[in-house]
Amino acid sequence: PERTDGYDIFSLFNHNLAYEIRLHDALAQDMLIPFHYFGITDILINGELIDENIDFSMLVSEERVERIIEKINHYGCDSGYPKGLIFCSRIEEAKELSNLFNQKKYKTTSLTGSDNEDLRKRAIEKLEKGSLDYIFTVDIFNEGIDIPKLNQVIMLRPTQSAIIFVQQLGRGLRKAENKDYLTVIDFI
Repeated sequence: PERTDGYDIFSLFNHNLAYEIRLHDALAQDMLIPFHYFGITDILINGELIDENIDFSMLVSEERVERIIEKINHYGCDSGYPKGLIFCSRIEEAKELSNLFNQKKYKTTSLTGSDNEDLRKRAIEKLEKGSLDYIFTVDIFNEGIDIPKLNQVIMLRPTQSAIIFVQQLGRGLRKAENKDYLTVIDFI
């Protein structure tokens, strides 16, 4: 119910709370898939740490792409076949990283708030079927999306909000057949 826009969702329901369960309790009650979390220090390029304010060329540099791929391969996923969601800072970053990953033989796409629901739905279906490895995204899929087969969540954007962090993490916590755990790789 906590929201980054400050809207009081409780007021919609006259402050009647039917049920509440927090992440820790849902995991303890085996309602969600367990996760393996890896916090990775992002790289320095020309002495500058990567963050959302850095020059765009640094966000999509060969050195950074290689580091992301190295960590994705190192930490892997439960089945060995990624079905991942990659959260980016900027629309241009998501599009270019998708392009660069495709050049390296990954199957990816990028989705942003300007993409229609049909395009989003088709991309999710492809991801779940295994014909896409990753969806790079900006400002969508934080909440209100269900992708049970998701087995990797990669956070390339700095997240100052605990609410958004839990929402992004939560995208991959749904149980699915043949899914043992979620891998979360957070480039801090």
